[in-house]
Amino acid sequence: MTLVETAFVGDIHGNLAALTGLLALLDRIGNIDRIVFLGDYINKGQDSGAVIQTLLEASRKGGVTSLCGNHETEMLSALETGDLASFLKMGGASTIRSYVRRRVSPDVIGDFRASVPAEHIEFLRSMPKIYETHEVIASHQPASADETRFRISAHIPIGDLPAIGANFANIDTGCGPSTGRLTALIWPSLTYNQVDSLGHPIESDF
Repeated sequence: MTLVETAFVGDIHGNLAALTGLLALLDRIGNIDRIVFLGDYINKGQDSGAVIQTLLEASRKGGVTSLCGNHETEMLSALETGDLASFLKMGGASTIRSYVRRRVSPDVIGDFRASVPAEHIEFLRSMPKIYETHEVIASHQPASADETRFRISAHIPIGDLPAIGANFANIDTGCGPSTGRLTALIWPSLTYNQVDSLGHPIESDF
């Protein structure tokens, strides 16, 4: 009997090539019942808008959960309030460019608001903060250490390899525009799969 597993995916940060490569890799594995993305899909990389579109289309097919990260929270706040300061400090300029797709005018927020599809905003607003079962709890930022279930998180870059302990895993392996890896932790086997910043599979080190 084939074991049905769940894949948890770390920070993407606007890298469409890495996301596309990892999705293809997971598809070849063939026994993944659900993919849970842990947030921070935007900023830093050049393709944030396309990353959101890819996740939106994947979610419509079913079997995908996209959690909200702090970068998505700041994007929504910037769009709603018109205050771009915090968003720009965390790499939001690349996200704005990925949506506007032309020279941005002095009315940056106006261009940004006019360029983000309504379905993207609805998708961001609908993202839950936590995915949980009886055995595991996943969130963008680490859950409380008092939590008795296995804790899976991203948010804090930890180097090339995921940190996998007795009751936790951190899988933010620094995916960005041109460096780092994108990691999928497979539950319950606690194996992992990775691609580089170009979307090429990396042989696992476990």
